[in-house]
Parts: sequence; C-alpha cells; structure tokens
Amino acid sequence: MTELLRVAAAARVFTLAVIASTALVGDVTLNGLWYVAALAVAAEVLSWRRVLPDRTIVILEGALTGVVAVWAYPEHQAAMPYLAIPVLIAGIAGGARWVGAVLVVEAAAMSLGGWLLVGSYDEDLASAAVTWLTTGLGLGGLGAYTRRHVTSTGTDASYRSALGLIRQLHSLSGRLTSGLDPVDLADQAMAVVAEEVVVRRAVVLQRQGSEFAPLRYSTGAMSFPVDDVHPLLEQCWQTQRPVLNAPLLVLPLTTGTEKVAVLLVECAAPPDPKTIADVAARLEPAAVQLSAALLFSSVHESATAEERRRLAREVHDGVAQDVASLGYLVDNLAASTVDPQQAEDVALLRKEVSRVVAELRNSVFDLRNETAPGQGLGQSIALFARHVGSHSPLTVHVTLDESEALRLPPAVEAELLRIAQEAINNARRHSDGSNLWVGCRVHPPYAEITVSDDGDGLRSPRVDSHGLRIMKERAERIGAELTVESPILDERGTRVSIRLA
Repeated sequence: MTELLRVAAAARVFTLAVIASTALVGDVTLNGLWYVAALAVAAEVLSWRRVLPDRTIVILEGALTGVVAVWAYPEHQAAMPYLAIPVLIAGIAGGARWVGAVLVVEAAAMSLGGWLLVGSYDEDLASAAVTWLTTGLGLGGLGAYTRRHVTSTGTDASYRSALGLIRQLHSLSGRLTSGLDPVDLADQAMAVVAEEVVVRRAVVLQRQGSEFAPLRYSTGAMSFPVDDVHPLLEQCWQTQRPVLNAPLLVLPLTTGTEKVAVLLVECAAPPDPKTIADVAARLEPAAVQLSAALLFSSVHESATAEERRRLAREVHDGVAQDVASLGYLVDNLAASTVDPQQAEDVALLRKEVSRVVAELRNSVFDLRNETAPGQGLGQSIALFARHVGSHSPLTVHVTLDESEALRLPPAVEAELLRIAQEAINNARRHSDGSNLWVGCRVHPPYAEITVSDDGDGLRSPRVDSHGLRIMKERAERIGAELTVESPILDERGTRVSIRLA
C-alpha cells in the first residue's frame, strides 16, 4: 500500500494548492487554509512515522476537518473543500467501509460543531456541508475502486508480465548466434583481446560478494594468484576503466549501466593506451552478451534449485510418510504372527521397508544439498558423505584440499557435486564394503574428486540402471574426465574419479 499512500499525500498537496489558488482569485481570506494545512501536515507525519494506525489517522483528520470547517465558516470558506480529502484517502487506504466511517464522523463532527459554535440551523452552512460531503463520497468511491483494482490485479499483472518476458526470451534464444553459455561467451571476450594484444594467458572473473571468482581461464592455471592482484581487480571494478600494471592488464566488462565482470590479462608486451581503449570499446558487445547469459543461467539455476526443493518436500511429506506407515502395519503383523516361516518372511519384509525408508530420506537430503555462496564444493561433498556415513554401516574418510580464495563457476560446482553424490550413493547401496574414502582437491580451474570403497567391486549393471551414464553425461557437460576402476586392491573395491583441468 505504500504507493497508494503516496497518492494520498499527493491528493493532500494538490487540494491545498487548488484551495489556495481559488481563494486568491476570489479575494477570499486564506486563514481557513492554514488550519486545514496544519491538519494535513500532522496527518502526513503521523502516517509516514506509523505513530497511529492509518484508519485512526484518517478518522481523526476527517473529524477535525469537520470542526474546523464549521468554526471557520463563513469568514474562512477555504477550509470547506478539504472535507472531501479525508474521504478520498479513506477509500485509497481502506476501501468502502473506511469511506463510510469517515463520512459519518465528518457529518457528526459538523453537526456537533454547528450546534456548539453556531447555535442554530444555518441553511448556507448545511448546503455547503452537503455539497462537499457528497463530493467526498464520490472521491471516496473512486479511491476504493482504485484500491480494489490495484490489490486484485497486482499479482496477476506481475505474472502476465513474467509470462510475456519468458515468451520473448524463448523466441529470442533460438536466434542468438552466440548462444547463452557464459563459458563460451567468456572465451569469445578473451579472443577479442587476443586479436589486439599478445596474450600469455587470461581469465574472466565474476564478482561474488567482496571476492572475484574465475568464470573461464584461457589455458591452464594462472601463473599468479588472484589474491595478489585483487587491488587491480577492485580498482577496475570500481572505476570501470582499464587498469595497466605491466605485464598485467585488467579490462572491465560492462554494459554501460551494469557491471558484469573483469578480464585479467597477462601480456607478453605492454599495449599502448590507444590499443587498450580500442580493446575496451570492442568488449562492450561481448559484455552485453555475457550479462544476458549470466542472467539466463541464474534464472535456470534458481528454477532448478526450487524444483529440487519441491521434489524433496513431496517425497518427504508424501511417499516417505506412506512407506513409514507401512512399517507400522508390518510391525503389527509381526506381533500377531505365530508360524515361524511367516515370522521370518515378515522380518524380511520389515527389513526391506526400513531400507526403502532410509533410501527415501537419503534422497531427500540429496535433493536439498546444494553448494551455498559461503560453502565450497569440498565442504558440500564432505557434508553429504558424513550424512551417508551416519545412516549406513560404512566408515567414511574425507580428505579436503580446497582453495579459499577461488571458486569454480556455480554451474560447474553443481555438476561435480551431483557426480560425487551419485558415486557415494552407489558405494552405499551396492558395494557391501566397510569403508568409504572421499577425496576432494579444488584449486580452480583444476579440480579432482575421488570416491573409493573396499567393497565387492563393480558388478554388471542392471538393464534399468542409468547412474553411470548420467555421471558421464554430467562430466561431459563441463568438460571433465570421468574414470571408473574396479577392482582396485586385492580384487576388491571400486574407485570413481572426476578430473577437471
């Protein structure tokens, strides 16, 4: 309702201005205007500071306006038109019921004021009061309609706008020559620089909080830590101008109104100022494309995360609860079973129900487990592995070697996390081992994750098993190498490795 209350403030100011101009043209004293102006200012201050509820404020304003209008009449008639304004504001702020309440209060205040101040029936005063109260009724009805229209269509209008934008994006995405892959577009930005500058290596970095995270490296790992050049990155980000500190060059990627990223280059030879200016100008279209791709990626990731949370809720509140209820029925059946063979069968059934419940709970945790902005990939994998260890006979051993200064792109971290989760779940379900070893080494752009067990080794996969195929597809999607070894020691165990170079 903030916007509607702003309209109410504008109505007060506009009405006072009209009353003042009318009084001046008609050679009418302005004393009555000062009275209602004081009421308007007081009501506005109380409203914005939330000293009193809005309904109380507008009723008090209406009552005092009625008293002032009677007291100032007929010498100061300028106060009379303001009777309509509290009614209008009531309609905007509270609807038709507030309009009726304020009209009744104003009429009562004028009647009581007329009886106390005038002492007898005054036809002119009554006529003026009816005229402006009727005007207030009309304005109050308009305000109530406006309130109902805005509050009832605000959400619908938002969804309609979103629907239109999504349709436009769907239509546009098929015509984008460069696509909407941030990594490919970062490569194109680095290629633009390489056409003008002799580049040894380069990296495109995104701002994440107060740090910079690499989006794409040109070749291999940078020969200098990003921490060492953070002041240069920060200077370029804040000024949105190229920063040269030979052999390093930092170029801004900006759309003109939005900061997108920075491009850090190690130059073989320092470029001259004209070359730097030309390169910065040529990067503007690439920055626009990269901004669109990053926004599209963010929307996609948000939608995916929300869908995973929705599925987790449905599994937890639906299937998991139903299967758990079956367990209680099996317990009742076991208590009433006399035949030893039936008792054995019921015990096996109870064990299987418990296994399914545990699988569902692990699936819910899997769906909810995400890499958070303040939590690295290794921490997320370790949290998942320890959860599995606490809900299975496996003894879990976790080894982490993770950079605190750099993060992999969010999409890459998400894929690596899912691959690791699938490998850990496979070991828990099928290895029949005693130990699970999880290693995670992350030094962007390099990352390596290993999941090993001392179980029975890799068996022939079922026809309906898709786990390994999905892991390979995820690895290919981010350019990682997936290897599976079995057996690994004394004809036992399985090792899954994911390497990103």
